[in-house]
Amino acid sequence: MRIIPAIIAAALCGVSLTTIWADVGSTPDANFENIAEPAAPQNIQVLLERDATEALLEVKGSYFLFNPQDGTKVASGLLGKRFMVHATPTGLKWGEEFPGFYQLLIQPRSDETSIFINGIQYSGSVAIYAVGNRINIVNDLDIESYVKSLLSVHLAQPLESEVMSAMAILIRTNAYYTASRHHEAFWNVFAADVGYQGSGLISPVSSVAKAVESTRHLILVHPKEGRSLPFATSWTEHSAGKTAAFQTMFRKDAFAISAGVEAPHAALDRKDAKWNYSIAKKTLAHLLDVPQINSIELFVDASSNKVYGLRIKDGHDAHDIDFFTLQERLGKQHLLSSDFTVSLKEESVSFSGFGKGHGVGLCLYSASAMAQNGDNAIKILSKFFPETYLLNLNAIPEKKTEVR
Repeated sequence: MRIIPAIIAAALCGVSLTTIWADVGSTPDANFENIAEPAAPQNIQVLLERDATEALLEVKGSYFLFNPQDGTKVASGLLGKRFMVHATPTGLKWGEEFPGFYQLLIQPRSDETSIFINGIQYSGSVAIYAVGNRINIVNDLDIESYVKSLLSVHLAQPLESEVMSAMAILIRTNAYYTASRHHEAFWNVFAADVGYQGSGLISPVSSVAKAVESTRHLILVHPKEGRSLPFATSWTEHSAGKTAAFQTMFRKDAFAISAGVEAPHAALDRKDAKWNYSIAKKTLAHLLDVPQINSIELFVDASSNKVYGLRIKDGHDAHDIDFFTLQERLGKQHLLSSDFTVSLKEESVSFSGFGKGHGVGLCLYSASAMAQNGDNAIKILSKFFPETYLLNLNAIPEKKTEVR
């Protein structure tokens, strides 16, 4: 049983997708020293509720209740239980009171047991931590189940099987990157930030499940100063001809691929992927919370022509807004991509662009075209992540953790 997040460290063995690029120093200046090399298949900790006053916790089936601090068993149940859980001055309360216990871990006793938080089903274990009069709830589950959940949520419609397999590898890679970067924390990622919605939507016979099972335990790793590290990954619907580097668009301290790539299939479809959107100046100013709009300056990545931000001047002050905030305010259905130009008229602002999505990582349009031409998931990934290796985590011996 896993008691607390352990430091991840293991020797790696992998299969090269392509030749390693020559300039290792061209990778982003991220703090990769905090990233641990991936170990054997492991779990990820997802924060479900943060600083909540209470939550409806239901267990269907038999379960154990542990103290996650030291692994001692607190209680057990055979028939399940359904009550609100909340913090009291003397400890946690879930139907009954647990005096002196401010942390509880619920672990299923069998595969038939299900855990629900506020009506949403989760696989794996669930831990509740009391902080003052608030609670935080963390789902500890295996990364393969996590990948199935995210792929189910983010896949708007079924794609070619090789594209879905590539996406599964990218989600898994990002999960190991996130878990390894925060390997000493009690949670690795916030559910609301990634769209994690538990296990209730997963069908064991779906195309999503098949894509995850066919790539089971495969991730991409990036070489850095003699180490092989997982990295931040993403995908975009239609790059319009070229992708941008992760850090260019997301502006985060993240270890990621250092440059975008050409996407010839998307380039050929660029004109057909053109879009336009116009909005009244006053409406845009209101949406962006600025007094008025006198001028707009775009911050454009010279390599990919993607817009990562803009500066609005109202006559007195300048207001800088990143692309993702702009897209959220305008709506993704209006500002379709980061590949656009802006023109100001007397009463309106017009956006004209190409493609769809933020433009980072795997271009799904190009990946679909490659799959239709007979390319497999490995070939597709090597195109958009040319500096990486494919690693099978099953080839790494599992590090045993002592249970107390």
